[in-house]
Amino acid sequence: MIKKLKASNYDYDLQNDSLFFYSDGHKYKESIDADGIILDFSEDDNIMGIEILGASKRFNVSKPDLLNIEDFNAKIDISKENIEVTINMAIYKRNKLIAGSLDAITINNPHFPAGTQNLALAC
Repeated sequence: MIKKLKASNYDYDLQNDSLFFYSDGHKYKESIDADGIILDFSEDDNIMGIEILGASKRFNVSKPDLLNIEDFNAKIDISKENIEVTINMAIYKRNKLIAGSLDAITINNPHFPAGTQNLALAC
């Protein structure tokens, strides 16, 4: 079963180059780090936030470009052993839409239930 979740907003910390997508109204349970992509889980084991460290370098864009995000989609595949993250994002740069993506994987040490979750934000 695929759970489709909506992010309610995003923040970009220009100084620390940290991009954060989040949903309001959830109680935080714990976070895991998948190679610089921090996944925040709620008490019901759903993704409630994603933080991307070193975002400008990962997407190969300038820091100010990350203030112009048009679309964000993250797919989180959770198996008994691993958590795989695939992120696709589009930004406007000089009136052109530029697409970027990144992938990460980590061990499912917290033993979250298997399944697929999508977190999306249309800006």
